[in-house]
Amino acid sequence: MFLSRLKPTLFRISTKLTLAYSLVLIFSSTVIFSFLYFQISHALQSQERLVLQAKLEEYQNRIEIRGLKEFREYFMYVPNYDRDASLLVGVLSPRGDLLFLHEPFPAFKADFDSVKAEILSQRAHSFDFVLPELGGADSVVFLGRTLKDGNRLVVAKSTEGLGLQLRNLQKIFWWLLLPVALIGFLGGLFLSNKTLSPVRELITSMKKIESGSLSTRVPVGSNDDELEELKVLCNKMLDKIEGLVSGLKEAFDHLAHDIRTPVTRLRGRAELALQNEGDVETYREALQSCYENSDKILNFLQLLTDITEAENRSKKLKLEKKYISDLVREIMSLYEMAFEEKDIRVIQKLDSHDWALVDARLISRVIANLLDNAHKYTPSGGEVTIETINQTENVILRVTDTGPGISPDEQAMIWQKLYRSDKSRSEYGMGLGLTFVKAVVEAHDGKVSVRSPIKEGHGTEFEVLLQKMS
Repeated sequence: MFLSRLKPTLFRISTKLTLAYSLVLIFSSTVIFSFLYFQISHALQSQERLVLQAKLEEYQNRIEIRGLKEFREYFMYVPNYDRDASLLVGVLSPRGDLLFLHEPFPAFKADFDSVKAEILSQRAHSFDFVLPELGGADSVVFLGRTLKDGNRLVVAKSTEGLGLQLRNLQKIFWWLLLPVALIGFLGGLFLSNKTLSPVRELITSMKKIESGSLSTRVPVGSNDDELEELKVLCNKMLDKIEGLVSGLKEAFDHLAHDIRTPVTRLRGRAELALQNEGDVETYREALQSCYENSDKILNFLQLLTDITEAENRSKKLKLEKKYISDLVREIMSLYEMAFEEKDIRVIQKLDSHDWALVDARLISRVIANLLDNAHKYTPSGGEVTIETINQTENVILRVTDTGPGISPDEQAMIWQKLYRSDKSRSEYGMGLGLTFVKAVVEAHDGKVSVRSPIKEGHGTEFEVLLQKMS
């Protein structure tokens, strides 16, 4: 039970950060102490060796100048508290006979047979070696030198004092490690709480949003760090999501409105035909009406599917080299009569070198939608200009009309699905034409833009930029 409660806490980021900070501090402290410990140990050992070396030279000079007899008398009067008293001093003849021996105080023992054998094996003028101390865990350091008469002078000292100092140093470290660990834990706890406070604010806001409050935003502080940048990006994402949800609701409203009319007509004609006994012609007209209205619904749904595929680029484009002017002429042949009936003058300014790599079927529908818009919103007696401009890397297609224009507030909204301005409510349409244009052009890695008004508060210009090499 306790472990099951503890497990979620152990896997929290704050706990991990606290433990990581503590471990890093403890590890770094251990590394620093180890480095200092070895430096101090080496320094102390070097110091001990220098002292022994100095004493060796002092004793050599005393023996060679005053003789071995005076050297014996010197050690007879060395008090126990003198530094020389702690040294083992010996003089051996070339054959290994012990000529002089001063035993240290406090006493330490070494295997003198091993010492004698080691001394006799040395051939250098100066020599040194280390032997284990008898009955203890420490060692004895020996320094020796050959005198002028061939005798061997040896000075030795136990490492017990040095070992005691180093062991005291180790105890100090282990006692210091406890407050270091405590400081590391408290410091890690403080830093993790301070570092993760923006994340907690983010979690709190996300919980509110999960409960349905889409207007909730993460409070942004004055710091300029990555977490504050995450908050800003999160708020922008929430703004976009809220806008998409709002747009989706509005789109469903428009969708219900636009589909309701053909569905109602379809149902009405079918119901009327079923209620009245008519002739074959009456039934034929009713079926024709049902067919036309169901076809409108299918076209509407198919267009939505085409837009989604273009936006998600889930359908591969069939790119080929096409002259945009040829596609314009093909579409214009279909719309020519419609423009004439409305007495709209069409001006074509087409470049003969305006080729680009495009999916001809989709770009033809883009041109058709732009011409359909121009025909729909240009009043009788107006003028529509369609032109293509050839550039080094791009081709520009422009469709300009002399209609009422688009207000600046609406220009960013006309590309949204099912959006129809108040001016277009009187005209038949599904509100998907410009959405389709934008989706297809961007699927070709191109750009589409609108400029309105053009002149004297009227007119709209749509510009499509297509790449020669997509």
